[in-house]
Amino acid sequence: MMRSLPAALAAAGLLCTLPAHAGLFDDDVARKQVNDLQKTTSQTLIDQSRQIDQLNRQVSELRGQVEVLNNQITDLDKRQKDLYLDLDNRLQSIEASKGKSVAKPVPPAATDAAKAADKSDSKPEAKADSKPADDPGAVLKAYESALGLFKAGKYKEAATAFDKFTKTYPDSEQAPAAQFWLGNSYYAVGDCKQVISSQQKLLAKWPKNSRAPDAMANIANCQAEFGQKSESQKTLKDLVAKYPDSKAAGAAKQQLKK
Repeated sequence: MMRSLPAALAAAGLLCTLPAHAGLFDDDVARKQVNDLQKTTSQTLIDQSRQIDQLNRQVSELRGQVEVLNNQITDLDKRQKDLYLDLDNRLQSIEASKGKSVAKPVPPAATDAAKAADKSDSKPEAKADSKPADDPGAVLKAYESALGLFKAGKYKEAATAFDKFTKTYPDSEQAPAAQFWLGNSYYAVGDCKQVISSQQKLLAKWPKNSRAPDAMANIANCQAEFGQKSESQKTLKDLVAKYPDSKAAGAAKQQLKK
């Protein structure tokens, strides 16, 4: 009986140590799993951070490219307006150099004779209705006002102003220029149908005007935008044939080669 007591105590001690070893093993496995999960999570976060940084760099590059394109568009628009205005100024100078016809004042003697003739005529004659002459100052002011709208980039308002001018002062000195700028105003707002119509009116009424070649070029460009390739080529060929020495004809030749 005494011999079995140590053995029993040893067995009891072994039984007590087994759960402790098992608990320690479970803690190590759990700790390893937690460490592995932390490492995986950390790596995932690092990868995501890198991707976010890369996307931010790409967005910044795209914003820079968009800003550059916007600046280029603004510069092109300014160059086009400057070109138009420079062209108009040069054409105005050319027309001014040709001289203006000034009405000569009627001598006083002739006026008195006319009055005497009117008094001596016992039967009054019906006078034909005549339109009063346009005030040159008012005409010029209206033209410059419409041109100012175009310079300011208010193309829709400029088109309305030039259209009103051409209808109010159809025979004025500035009428051909107004008709030309009316077409350019329509072109700026993307109304190619009105561009063709307005420029055709210019060609029909003032075929020898210095703006006629450019009007034909505008028509050809709009025909091309409409997909009317053959009509556009024909207009360009007519432009070269009718106005061979114009700058527009030189540009038309380059377009025909392409």
